[in-house]
Amino acid sequence: MSAVSFNGKPLSPDVTVDETWFSDPAFCEKSKLWYMLGKTFAEEAAWKFSEENGIDMVAINPGMVIGPLLQSQLTLDSGPSVMPVLNLAKGVKIPYKTYRWVDVRDVANAHIQAFKNPSACGRYCLADTVWLNELQTVSGFLRSYASFTLI
Repeated sequence: MSAVSFNGKPLSPDVTVDETWFSDPAFCEKSKLWYMLGKTFAEEAAWKFSEENGIDMVAINPGMVIGPLLQSQLTLDSGPSVMPVLNLAKGVKIPYKTYRWVDVRDVANAHIQAFKNPSACGRYCLADTVWLNELQTVSGFLRSYASFTLI
């Protein structure tokens, strides 16, 4: 969703973010959202290339990908997406926020379906929006991944 929902528009439970949304490079740059800016530029370049070369393209934009881990400990070496989870577990305060979670198995299945279905084209957003505070988020992770050690 990095190339989709970072445009300065207010987000609330009654707002629906869909495939017609694009992140605004100017907003991302002003807000120093470099990861989102890079994802936005990358998707724009991919669409331009596909149009110029007559290539059918599918863009799959997942939210924060979560799911079973390959290792038994959750560390910073697990990937950059782990930092928000570790910060929450360490008690870093954040306001109510939109979390766009999606299971890694659903992301994998979406890619498989995009390859298998000849009529697949365009953009697809993969996310379930949940409004939670930090305590609810950490509690959910601890319940779901009780066997993992957070370092």
